[in-house]
Amino acid sequence: MSEKLPNRLIHETSPYLLQHAYNPVDWYPFGEEAFELAKTTNRPLLISIGYSACHWCHVMEHESFSNPEIAAIMNRDFICIKVDREERPDVDQVFMAAVQLLHSNGGWPLNCFALPDGRPFWGGTYFRPAQWTEMLGQISSLFNRNISELKEQAKRISEGIAGMSVIDPPADNQQPDLEFVNEMYNQLSLRFDTDYGGMIGAPKFPMPVVWEFVAGYYQLNKLPEALNQLSLTLRKMAMGGIFDQIGGGFARYSTDKYWKVPHFEKMLYDNAQLVSLYSKGYVLTGDIQFKDTLDKTLTFIKTEFTSEEGYFYAALDADSEGEEGRFYIWNRDQIKQQLPEYGDLVADYFGVGQEGAWEKGISILLRPLSDAVFASRQHLSEEELRQLIKMSSAILLKERNTRIKPGLDNKMIVSWNAMMIKSLVDSFHSTCNQSSKEAALKAAHYITDTMMQPDGSLLRTPGKEKAGISGFLDDYAFTARAFISVYQLDYDEIWLFRAKQLCEKVFDDFNDVASPLFWFTPQKQAEQLSLVRVKEVTDGVEPSGNAVMAECLFLLGLYFEKHEWLKYSENMVMNMKNRIQAYPSSHSHWAQVVAMQVNGVTTVVATGSQARKFSETLRRKHKPYTIFAAAENESKLPIFNNRFKKDESLIYICRGSVCDAPVNNPNEIAF
Repeated sequence: MSEKLPNRLIHETSPYLLQHAYNPVDWYPFGEEAFELAKTTNRPLLISIGYSACHWCHVMEHESFSNPEIAAIMNRDFICIKVDREERPDVDQVFMAAVQLLHSNGGWPLNCFALPDGRPFWGGTYFRPAQWTEMLGQISSLFNRNISELKEQAKRISEGIAGMSVIDPPADNQQPDLEFVNEMYNQLSLRFDTDYGGMIGAPKFPMPVVWEFVAGYYQLNKLPEALNQLSLTLRKMAMGGIFDQIGGGFARYSTDKYWKVPHFEKMLYDNAQLVSLYSKGYVLTGDIQFKDTLDKTLTFIKTEFTSEEGYFYAALDADSEGEEGRFYIWNRDQIKQQLPEYGDLVADYFGVGQEGAWEKGISILLRPLSDAVFASRQHLSEEELRQLIKMSSAILLKERNTRIKPGLDNKMIVSWNAMMIKSLVDSFHSTCNQSSKEAALKAAHYITDTMMQPDGSLLRTPGKEKAGISGFLDDYAFTARAFISVYQLDYDEIWLFRAKQLCEKVFDDFNDVASPLFWFTPQKQAEQLSLVRVKEVTDGVEPSGNAVMAECLFLLGLYFEKHEWLKYSENMVMNMKNRIQAYPSSHSHWAQVVAMQVNGVTTVVATGSQARKFSETLRRKHKPYTIFAAAENESKLPIFNNRFKKDESLIYICRGSVCDAPVNNPNEIAF
């Protein structure tokens, strides 16, 4: 048997691309070399997009891309490009938009066909080997016999993709108000699942962006129903199979409406946002279950997703040993073998063989009953049960770790790391967990030391043998937001100045002179590859870079007293008003920004030797829509202008441009 030779992907750093490095397909990474070869040989491009934790991506790699006969057809008739969507979301956006225009849906693996200049003319998702072979033949024949028809199709698709980024401002030019925010909540609430939490239907995604808005809305209006629905959602997710009951951390989504059967992959972006959400849930309710879920998720992040350098990995696969979920599932005998004395009780607690039953006699661990109800039925106190489950979970986890683990995608993505940094800050403020503070600072320093370039630009992923990938809008926006959060950990002003520098770079490289909304791809990179330039404004499983930029510009406008940034943020929201109103579930972070602007942000400015102590005393009151600034010595930060008095420690409370008289005792302030 001849030794397999690697293709060009062997020189890449993405684990997903490296998974294809020994395919017989003559893969190219996305770039100028592939485009030039397509032009000189007059062959269409075949652009295949996926990510390492994608189950069906693995299936198609095994069935088709590892098949020498199919690979020979691909190599003969096409220039084949393999793309990691997490490294190159700009490429993914363009070709996903093309497939959605063609078929009204999309997914991964994403397989597109394009003219040699990169304009897509056809595509789809997963294909079985026979379907794929037939598709290759049809596309090749069309390209060779009806190129004019394909060029016309590519023109229409490119125009359609460009049209998606045309966002018309509302005709009334009236700024959103509190009633607008109320309407957003009321529309969202029509889709609340009042039995199982989350939104009605299946599959069920956690959608932390939606629930962050609901949490903020409760803080704004104190509507009990909002807190009740948030609490129900957090509780049901934490008790479901979507949450790893013994190892911590959340899977990407549940295939059913009960949060029972997860798609077992674990993503950094989900867990980062859920750390923030459970931190907020714990602050609002004091529910110890939310803190337990938070602590377990942080432990998972620390043990499974944290590098020695302090940055965070991207994902864990759903599959191990060729089966989805195999690493996580149990039967009653396996549990009793590890826990001879308490095995039946622990199996009942986790619904094994009963509510957690899945297939082939095995179960997904979940919690059918609350601790209070289960403890009562077992004639135990809740504390006795908690200690028993804690001890038993540690034993089961130790045994589980002897199994073959799912594959780890160990690449570093700046925007996801930035979300994790912010979530660590949120968890520190909710629980005073010192390790969260240390981890946030270490990761933030990694970004500044490794990912920020001398010219102020930002990388998305670090380079090794070759240059890293340039940052996109969400990398800049999320990192700026993370740095604003980190400032409120240690009050080192360098974090705010770095956040400001990133936003200035966004104006330089992502600005659209015809709109206040920013492009997703920097100007230079878009020009190099002749891709259709798009704007990402929809809040999905992650908030959109534009919505987060609107938030950052508003907050930094207050810190730096840049009124033009405050106005720019308001203009961004105004441009999006119609879309937010029409589709609130797809624009929930925008709705949060609207709520912040409508409510106004309270600024707490403390100066003098007791500044930090005063700020932290007031922070523990958890007033929403509040930012803190503290300086013990004279500062160049504009928010401190004329607020120092010799030998005095003072607190200034401001709402917009109106400030109360300064006081020197935080206990005198009620807000």
